[in-house]
Amino acid sequence: MIRNILSSVFLLIPLLLVAQINDNFDDGDFSHNPTWSGTNDVFIVDNFMLKLNDDKAGSAFLSTPCATTTATQWEFWTRLAFTPSTKNHPCIYLMSDQQDLSNPLNGYYIRIGKDGTDNKRLFFCRQTGEEHREIMVGSTNLASQSNNFLRIKVTRDEWGNWEFFADASGGEFYSPQGSVHDTTHTAGQWFGIRCNYTISNASRFYFDDIYMGDILIDTLAPAVKQVLVSSQNTIEVSFTEAVNPDQAQNTSYYQINKEIGEALSAVIKDGDPEKVVLTFAGEFIPGENYQLTISNIKDLAGNEMETFTGNFYWYVPQKFDVVFNELMVNPNPPVGLPPYEYIELFNTSTFEIDMQGWTLQHGSTQRQLPASKIPAGGYLVLTHEAALEDLQHYVNVVAVPGLSATALVNAANALMLWDEQMALIAFVTYTDQWYRNSTKADGGWSLEKIDPYNWCEKENNWTASTHSKGGSPGEANSVLGENTDVTPPFIVRAGYEAANRISIFFSEPIDPFTLVDTDNFIIDQNVGQPDSILLYPPEYIRADLILNQQILPGISYYISACSSITDCAGNPLAEQSIRTGMPQEADSLDMVINEILFNPPETGVRYIEIYNRSDKIIDLQHYILATLDTLENILTGVQEISTCSFLFFPGEYLVLSPDATAVKTLYMTNNPEGFINTSLPPMTNTEGLIVLAGKNHQQNDRVWYHEDMHYALLANKKGVSLERLHYNRCSREPSNWHSASTTSGYGTPGYINSQFSLYTDQAEDVFGLSPLVFSPDNDGVDDMLQITWHMSQAGFTANISVYDSRGRLIRTLRRSELLAMQGTITWDGITDDSQKADMGIYIIFIELFEPSGTVKTFKKTAVLAGKL
Repeated sequence: MIRNILSSVFLLIPLLLVAQINDNFDDGDFSHNPTWSGTNDVFIVDNFMLKLNDDKAGSAFLSTPCATTTATQWEFWTRLAFTPSTKNHPCIYLMSDQQDLSNPLNGYYIRIGKDGTDNKRLFFCRQTGEEHREIMVGSTNLASQSNNFLRIKVTRDEWGNWEFFADASGGEFYSPQGSVHDTTHTAGQWFGIRCNYTISNASRFYFDDIYMGDILIDTLAPAVKQVLVSSQNTIEVSFTEAVNPDQAQNTSYYQINKEIGEALSAVIKDGDPEKVVLTFAGEFIPGENYQLTISNIKDLAGNEMETFTGNFYWYVPQKFDVVFNELMVNPNPPVGLPPYEYIELFNTSTFEIDMQGWTLQHGSTQRQLPASKIPAGGYLVLTHEAALEDLQHYVNVVAVPGLSATALVNAANALMLWDEQMALIAFVTYTDQWYRNSTKADGGWSLEKIDPYNWCEKENNWTASTHSKGGSPGEANSVLGENTDVTPPFIVRAGYEAANRISIFFSEPIDPFTLVDTDNFIIDQNVGQPDSILLYPPEYIRADLILNQQILPGISYYISACSSITDCAGNPLAEQSIRTGMPQEADSLDMVINEILFNPPETGVRYIEIYNRSDKIIDLQHYILATLDTLENILTGVQEISTCSFLFFPGEYLVLSPDATAVKTLYMTNNPEGFINTSLPPMTNTEGLIVLAGKNHQQNDRVWYHEDMHYALLANKKGVSLERLHYNRCSREPSNWHSASTTSGYGTPGYINSQFSLYTDQAEDVFGLSPLVFSPDNDGVDDMLQITWHMSQAGFTANISVYDSRGRLIRTLRRSELLAMQGTITWDGITDDSQKADMGIYIIFIELFEPSGTVKTFKKTAVLAGKL
């Protein structure tokens, strides 16, 4: 019996001796050091944090033994991934005389939040048995978000004075929440947490960094961490810790030289107890150096700072003071740099620029930059958080919180930089075509700006890095050179938005102050000047003219613009007129496919040329390219031609390609503006079906192409386009297509085809030949013999054959062909055994079977010529 009593006493000794807790759950559990007990089955340690992990609604607790001394400090961190309420909140028991926190006990606890929008505070409660009494309400509504991070500190001295502090960001910049005197309960043996929750929040409570023990004496004085000049008479001072409001808001403790003097007001920033906003009566002169002196400031523990003296100047960054200078958009496979995306900024000004509060925008996503400065004429490299360790030795590198590792889209993206007032500082809209090198565009090489002081020029001022490592983050670009913008801008085209609203598109970014002046535009047909102009930032390469009257269908209007309009560099617009009008819906074959490059050269891309054979203005934003599933008879691989208005005028040619620059580099064109960068439907190098249709999938034209449609004697068909002989002949007739001529460079993108030929309307004796002398050498001159016909009625069939002068059959062109009322077929000088026919006279023999059964024969002669 005595042995049992002694055993019980010894078991209690560990509980009575424990007087401190310091648990951050880095050991991965809560079963020892210290030991927590309660409803253990619904708690886990996740990512080194204690987490509630229930799957149903309820109440759960954990407690650990800890004897309370007369003077005690408590600290803990918590995350509530919900907005606390009466049914969903934690209670943190600072003192309890019972281990079971769900039963009657004597002690104190902090409750976080209850119902009511203004009740997301700390509530300090005393529990006596089953009675709960609220004895202090916190000063700050600090848990009103759907995801709350809090760090809380409580002290109680030996006289029963309680003080409460909290940081609503989860850091250690504590701000006072309240105080109370209470000595009802003077001792406790347990510390613990109790969670009350509905099922939706049964796994959204987190706890960490729990401390209970002696009051930690703060002996460290505050110091000035940062001085940020936020306006022409306002400064924000950040201290290393929360400061005492009595001293921090005393204006006499802040002095500036050069007759600025004492602060007019000093206010602790709401929610940031370590920051003080100073306002002065005098205004700072831009670029002038000033000296700020701060003294007598104390922290919450009464520690007084040493006098601070520091220099500052007021400078408002202007547009293009900071520019995008280098972009690593596709870091893999790496060449010599760590395999991470980065953005390099360059400071073109003569002032250091503080970028705290600035915003980086990629696409439609915005990310706020961390506290950072960029020196005059210096660099700042932005990257994502996982890349910082490997990139930080490249001088001035910061990680942008929340920035994705793949934020920079490889093919194309728009980047913008905004200051803290959301004024636009810089922009760039890049594409992978700017590399001018397909190998480097595949990865590992950055895009570098050639001249950082040429702010607005686009692809002409960017190229692939030539640095041996693939890029030059934090240092002068490897392609650095003078590349002044001296090219005048011009209007590329005009579009249609409504009967009284016309869009115009420029070749490069325009100065918005010159673009917005209505006096700079005039429209003919008595329309006159626009009433107003709608701008499209940030590039201002588009403007919409709002007219004072509606334009009419069937009329072409010309917009004249004057040289008062300038680009970013101040180059005046080349005075010009541009055509616009009201578009109409295209009927079948109003537009036709006119040329196809389906097997491009090694360094080139495919293209499709279309022709407007109607008398209508057609808006291509309503049309698509596609291929056709012939089994289901549905369009597939659909690609829209233009995302905005693109007017296609009668008699015009337009080239559709994913890389217009590459096409224009490899093929001559006299219509460089007749190109649209657009994706093409899936195509192969040998055969396929291309459809031109409306967005309602109503087909306008379709062509089945095949490599056998090329000139048979071509040794290499790669890089040779297939040209339509005439846009009025059937699209699906193979004889209406031929290889582009050698003399044209094997392609005629954007202008009349090298093999274009008109069939004669004067067919003698029903059938006619043109030209009578042809030379099938693919030089683009009389390469094919055209056989045309005009019938008096429908129902005729024909056999059409070619014989040489000795009467031998050379080529069967048609056998039992049901003829249209009129039409054309061609002979390219190739025999039935795919050989080139010899020079000489040839007989075109035609057997015509009339509907009545009568048979007529025709013999026509033509000369196949060539070079000797």
